[in-house]
Formats: sequence, C-alpha cells, structure tokens
Amino acid sequence: MVEFLQSSVGIVHRNHAESITNFIKESVLEDLKDDCLSTEVQSTPKKRLTFSVEGNISVGKTTFLQRIANETLELQDLVEIVPEPVNKWQDVGWDHFNILDAFYAEPQRYAYTFQNYVFVTRVVQERESSGGIKPLRLMERSVFSDRMVFVRTVHEANWMNEMEISIYDSWFDPVVSCLPGLIPDGFIYLRASPDTCHKRMLLRKRAEEGGVTLEYLQDLHEKHESWLFPFQSGNHGVLSVSKLPLHIECSLHPDIRDCVFYLEGDHMHSSIQKVPALVLDCEPNIDFSKDIEAKRQYARQVAEFFEFVKKKKDDPAHKVGEVAKSIQPQLLLPHRGGLWVPDGKHFLESALKSFDFSRAMP
Repeated sequence: MVEFLQSSVGIVHRNHAESITNFIKESVLEDLKDDCLSTEVQSTPKKRLTFSVEGNISVGKTTFLQRIANETLELQDLVEIVPEPVNKWQDVGWDHFNILDAFYAEPQRYAYTFQNYVFVTRVVQERESSGGIKPLRLMERSVFSDRMVFVRTVHEANWMNEMEISIYDSWFDPVVSCLPGLIPDGFIYLRASPDTCHKRMLLRKRAEEGGVTLEYLQDLHEKHESWLFPFQSGNHGVLSVSKLPLHIECSLHPDIRDCVFYLEGDHMHSSIQKVPALVLDCEPNIDFSKDIEAKRQYARQVAEFFEFVKKKKDDPAHKVGEVAKSIQPQLLLPHRGGLWVPDGKHFLESALKSFDFSRAMP
C-alpha cells in the first residue's frame, strides 16, 4: 500500500504514505468491528419469558391454551404454546407402551416409573421448544407441579415408597440446577373445584382416566392450593404466599391486581422462591366459541401479567432481592442445604449438625 501511494498517487515522503496507510487500515478495521457487533446483536435472540400453566386434571388447561392463547388478538403474536407431552406417555418405545395407562391401572407398581419418565419428557420438551422466537412461551405444567403436587400425592398414597422418593429427590435438585430453562418466570394457576374438574373429566372421556376418582382429584386440588393459593385451603403449615408489596401492587394493571402473588415458603423449592403467580378463576363453564368477551378477558389478564413480569425482570428495583426486603423475614431452605435468613446472617456449621433436612419436601 505504501509503495502504491508513492508510485501511483504521487506521495513523495514515505512517512506520509505510511500515515495514510495506517489511517485507512484503522478505519477499515473499525468498520469491520462495528459490522460484526451489529450482526452479533441482531443474531442474538432476546431472552423470552416462560410461564407454566398449572391446574388440576380437567380444569381446562388445553382449552385455555388452544382457545384463549391461540385465538385472541391479545396473545396471538405474543405466545408460543407448548402442550403437555401426553402423547409421549401414551406411546413409549418400539413396543408402543402406554405408561400413562399403566400408571392409572397399577399406581403402586408404576408411580415411580411414570414420574421419572414424565420428568425426562419435560426436559426433552423444554430443549425442543427453547429456540422459539415469540416473547412468551406457555408450558402446560412443569417439573415443579410434578414434584409439589403429583409426586407428593403418590407418596402419601404409598404408591411411591421411601426408597423411591429418596432416589427421585436425589437427582431432582441437581438436574433442575443445571437446566435453568426448566424454571418458569411465572406461573398461571387455573383454579376450579374438584367437583367441576370431575364433571369435565367425565365429559372428555379420556380412556386412561376411567379409574380416576373424585377423591383423587380432591387430593390433587389440595396440593395445588397449598402450593399456589393457600389462603382458602387453611395452609396446613406447609407453604405460604405473600401479597405483593405496595409499590409493586401499584404497578399492576387493575385487571390482575387482586390475583397476582409471589410464591414463598420454607418448603418451596429455592429456585422458585418469589416467582410470581397469576391465579385465574376457571370455575364457570364458558363456551368460548360464543362468549368472545370472556375469552378476551382471560387473554388480557395473561398479557398484563406478561408485561408485569417483563418489567420486573428488566427493572433492577423490582428484582427478587428487593422484593424480599419488603416481606417479613423468615427461615428458608436453600436447595443445597444449610440455613440462612434474608438479612444475610448465617448459622454456625456446628449448630447445623443436629438438624436433619433429608425430608424437607414431604
């Protein structure tokens, strides 16, 4: 380049030609750097949110996801639907085993096997759906409803023995800790009475559910309530839910101000402490093909909840640590053991040796 400037352009002094060459080189490199950064920013997808839609058997999760999330202007461009992988449970391997049917037919024999396979399919499903481009991913149920509701239920019914639940717990925490995609940014709890769920279950006539009793649905309902909405269920000293702090409540849209809570409690898994939950009343039997306004009302609530959680994620003032300061301190159990309290103080190691937390999540 220096020789070209001297011979063809007429730059006499070599140091002048070298200065021009260096200037051009630096300018080109800077332009290339800017282009690369611009391309990198454009190619890096913005982190989207994930909500888990929870609720009892036959509460209406599928209807909610298909009719409300897919068919409303408020959510069509916002939401990607990830249905529960029931088809994978009904068709396993080359021999096409139906593990869902096997569980309902012989729960004492297949409870542990079924819950293990459910967890595996949720991990696979999360990985398969992680590349979506829409801002909100709605997952039908989660590994936490498996652990907080269904595993607890089968264990209490003696369908999963002590050895089996110990094995389940031994890998649950490490796997969840390594796969942050399994941890929702928020929960949507579709709430209805066990009687209503039982009537809807009989109407849909899923073959595997023929032996599901009202008593079983009542048990599942109580587990959902104690986890996601314990006010009406008496709490039983298991879990608790805190109303949002005042400065957060004021930022909520009026449509959802009375039905959004933060999950907390010393039996709550540490990874979902302070995660917000939207509780929606699904007791009424609504024909969404006719009642368009009811359908849009549900959609608006989900959209407002999305905006609230998104703002909380983006605004450092709304981070979990700030919220925790506004709530009365309590003793919490982190997933790796040990004790801590929100003000940062720690118990001495010697004081912990007499405690046994091996059954912290009954």
